[in-house]
Amino acid sequence: MGTKIDYSNITQQPKEELKSVRKALRSKDYHNVESEKDLKKALRDPLNHYMQITNNGVFAINKLKYKRNNFLLLEGNPVTYYFSVAYDVLPQIAEARIFLLDSFKREQSEFKWKSSTAFSYIFKVGSMGTLFSFLALESFMNQCLPDFAKVLYKGKLVDKMVIQRRLTFEDKFKIIIPTVTGKDFVADHPRKAEIIVNIKKLRDDLTHLKEDRKNGFSAYEEINNKILNLDLKKVVNTVKFYINYHKPKTIQNYREKHAKRKLKIIKQTWGEDEGGRFVKQYYKEEFKDIICTRF
Repeated sequence: MGTKIDYSNITQQPKEELKSVRKALRSKDYHNVESEKDLKKALRDPLNHYMQITNNGVFAINKLKYKRNNFLLLEGNPVTYYFSVAYDVLPQIAEARIFLLDSFKREQSEFKWKSSTAFSYIFKVGSMGTLFSFLALESFMNQCLPDFAKVLYKGKLVDKMVIQRRLTFEDKFKIIIPTVTGKDFVADHPRKAEIIVNIKKLRDDLTHLKEDRKNGFSAYEEINNKILNLDLKKVVNTVKFYINYHKPKTIQNYREKHAKRKLKIIKQTWGEDEGGRFVKQYYKEEFKDIICTRF
């Protein structure tokens, strides 16, 4: 499993623009970028930034430093970084729920996990999947906004800064993005649109968590039930569908091309040392052939 990292093309029409960019790379004039025209001029200045020019377009290169090591890195699309985290935790939530169900067997339990430990595993993985799915969604929506042109919103022209800082998620989702992309996801896919609205609500519940003692002493029973029964696969796949609906093949996932090893836990014991408690797990190896799929 994995997610292909995408790279953002600076040029909108690479084949038409590449000749002028290459021709002007010797230019040393500095340009203030205030419009699409200025951006094209700035791209011609090698002093402004590093770039990689290919037949498919112009791509930004980051100048990075880590522990006194300076290096160059092609600038990846953070949408794919965020989505890769959400996608990679999907198998873990299935495993965590197996441990929880097994913990209800008490003395007959196969894995000997406590219910509290199994639930904390579910909460961790469910929260990560939800939050990073939403991060991918929101960062993609921001990328759809024009850098310089203004957008008509409720009779007024608003720029990118106003949209990002002042408008609600639902306004951006239902009004702004359809306006700038010419695609109305809400009208075309109303059920999936409702799922996305619910993802936003769950994300808000997690990041702005408040105590709710309406039913007695418990404060977090509602959010715990939401995470426990969350269909994380539907969350992740809906976000992927939304992104690829607007920009096909932005999110691409892989699976292994060869026989996949499946490990079954056959025994588990607890121990303790100077580092604290630990668990030993014993596995039985099983092999299952799978078909290579890219979707």
